[in-house]
Amino acid sequence: MHGEIGFVSEPGIGSTFSFTGSFAKGEVSSLDSRWKQYDPVVSEFQGLRALVVDNRSIRAEVTRYHLRRLGISVDITLSMESTCTYLSNACGTSDFAHLAMILIDKDAWNQERVLQFRSLLKEHRQKGRLNVSTNFPKIFLLATAMTPLERSKLKIAGFVDNVLMKPLRLSVIVACFQELLGNGRKDQVHRKKTTLGTLLREKRILVVDDNKVNRRVAEGALKKYGAIVSCVEKGQDALDKLRPPHNFDACFMDLQMPEMDGFEATRQIRSVETQVNEKIASGEASIDMYGNVSYWHIPILAMTADVIQATNEECMNCGMDGYVSKPFEEEQLYSAVASFFESG
Repeated sequence: MHGEIGFVSEPGIGSTFSFTGSFAKGEVSSLDSRWKQYDPVVSEFQGLRALVVDNRSIRAEVTRYHLRRLGISVDITLSMESTCTYLSNACGTSDFAHLAMILIDKDAWNQERVLQFRSLLKEHRQKGRLNVSTNFPKIFLLATAMTPLERSKLKIAGFVDNVLMKPLRLSVIVACFQELLGNGRKDQVHRKKTTLGTLLREKRILVVDDNKVNRRVAEGALKKYGAIVSCVEKGQDALDKLRPPHNFDACFMDLQMPEMDGFEATRQIRSVETQVNEKIASGEASIDMYGNVSYWHIPILAMTADVIQATNEECMNCGMDGYVSKPFEEEQLYSAVASFFESG
């Protein structure tokens, strides 16, 4: 790319990375099409306010950027103490009436202060500074690493309404906000949750991953929704399993595997499918030879913990249909499979 990359690192503080590169002007249409899938829900959040609590101003600005994409106005405080002051001053104002959420970074997190937030709001309501009908803002914890058990304990104890894992992804933010904030879409979100089992029930899914633990986790997650799951550990094994005719409904493909990675395995699967489809179309082969299926194209979804890698053009160029992040998020899993298994 005819550029340079470098960084400055300070022990105990962190690192600043920089790079230069030569870029061509991008295609606006591709970005527009990706944004349109969220456009109908953006209007739900217009006019809402959020408070971001983060002791790193640059990090807080990144969070503000994601929220502004949804039409949410954002204020920032750099500590839990200043947040208490902010809430005291805002109570009873129009700004507070539209304050829908408080997002607290884990580095700034303090459970005692959160309890203080809640008691402060209750006190203002009792004193009449808050209308009885005013909803308390939802509290979200932003974290880069947290076990499901830790997340569950915080929610059960009432410290947070939900935990958002970073890096933030627009699809996850939208689903999370829709569920907790309602805004006329809550029923639809619940419909999704109850429908995921219907979508995957009895569907035959092939999981391809060279890591035994990853295979077991993916298998367990998919079986929870009624899927019939088979697992293989190599790209070549996937190619052998998915030669038409086969009875699989979808394939979840890891990207990084030795010998044959997920990209190459997908390319070869698509090549085989193309050859079979051409034979059927030309009459060289009958559909009876291929399970009475006239056109072969199995949905292949990349599985990766690296979201940046998954959004790379290479996923689409090699013939993949989408991606799911590891570990599976229920809403994202629904979005990934709904277009293939929508049952109406």
